[in-house]
Amino acid sequence: MTKEVFTERKSELVNLINHYLNFDEINWQYKNDLKILLEILTQYSYENKLQMKGTLTHTIIDSLQLDYTLGEKFIQFDKDLN
Repeated sequence: MTKEVFTERKSELVNLINHYLNFDEINWQYKNDLKILLEILTQYSYENKLQMKGTLTHTIIDSLQLDYTLGEKFIQFDKDLN
């Protein structure tokens, strides 16, 4: 994955989280899980992507209550890091 692709995909995911955080209909627990996801994602950089790989996936599977389709996008991003 090139730096440009990494940056673009990470930015898309950040925008997706921010989009969901703007919904009033989402309960506080879901918003909290999204904030945790955003915090972890912001720790990812192109330089440390291999050290961080797996962090999103493990957190989503083990700790967060996200919609399957949303979680799948973050897991795929994590999986594609190389």
